Amino acid sequence: MIEAEHLTKYYPPPFRGFFDLGSLRDFLGKPREEIPALIDLSFRVREGEIFGLLGPNGAGKTTLCKIANGLLEPSSGKLLIDGHDSFREHGKVASKMFTVFTGERDMWGIFQWRLSVQRNLQFIARLWKVPEGEIGERIEYALKLLNLWEKRDEWYQKLSAGMKQKVYIASALVVQPRYLILDEPTVFLDVITKSEIHDAILSLVRDFGTTVILTTHDLGEAEKLSDRVLLFNKRPILEGKPEEISRKLRAPVDKKVSAIVKGRVECARWSMVQCLTKGDYTHVRAYLRLNEVDEFVRFLSSKGTLQIKVEDLSLEDVFLLIFDRFDGVEKF
Repeated sequence: MIEAEHLTKYYPPPFRGFFDLGSLRDFLGKPREEIPALIDLSFRVREGEIFGLLGPNGAGKTTLCKIANGLLEPSSGKLLIDGHDSFREHGKVASKMFTVFTGERDMWGIFQWRLSVQRNLQFIARLWKVPEGEIGERIEYALKLLNLWEKRDEWYQKLSAGMKQKVYIASALVVQPRYLILDEPTVFLDVITKSEIHDAILSLVRDFGTTVILTTHDLGEAEKLSDRVLLFNKRPILEGKPEEISRKLRAPVDKKVSAIVKGRVECARWSMVQCLTKGDYTHVRAYLRLNEVDEFVRFLSSKGTLQIKVEDLSLEDVFLLIFDRFDGVEKF
């Protein structure tokens, strides 16, 4: 079981050298306030479930993953894994865990550029003490599940970014850890690759009983994979089943429209529109109900639109709308 108890992490203000006034003040006088990353975060992850940690960029998701891996010491509180403090007693649980840090180059350098995919996976399997007789079978299973079998003899450095992310998940399938921590494992991926990784994650839980912590800012991904979700932005906000979170986060609008229009535009008839004019062009961002989108797009097109994009709401958009942070609206 994984349990966070009042987990809090503050970072010191950045030091830019003694010739920077802020840094000099920190050294000589009253220091600047520390920067909060996590504040009083508590949750419990049950055995064999996928627990989603859902938050916008900067919410503290990666900080939490680093604390779980003993890479950061919390300012207060603790994160317990099988009853052991993840920072002070990390050696007692390290062999039970595997973490995919998608944002870290080559997974902290564990993947060697001029080794094949298969040889890299063999190295990781031995590092995690996978029985020698099972290594080949596990690698074949992982690579075939993720449609990477034909890439097994290719140098790691020749793989695309998306292929590398699939290899990271393949590593978890080879290790078959008790606890798997995934830090935004599908960010920047296309729909097909994302679906393959989703299937692999579900396979780990179904076939091997792995307990998964999944950090994401994708509400749809959390809904598809997670048994329960904690929505947080440094502080906890909501916890529950994905469908419960989704209902509570129901935004008053359905779509976001972004556009660049030549000249100045008047959008007074729509209530949630931001316009920023720079020189001869106006950048437009609008949050609309579904039945308003076509009319708004036609309106912009008639004004000489250079670029227009209609998107589903992201979690960041939901935060702006639900938590009263949609300010600075200009109406012309």
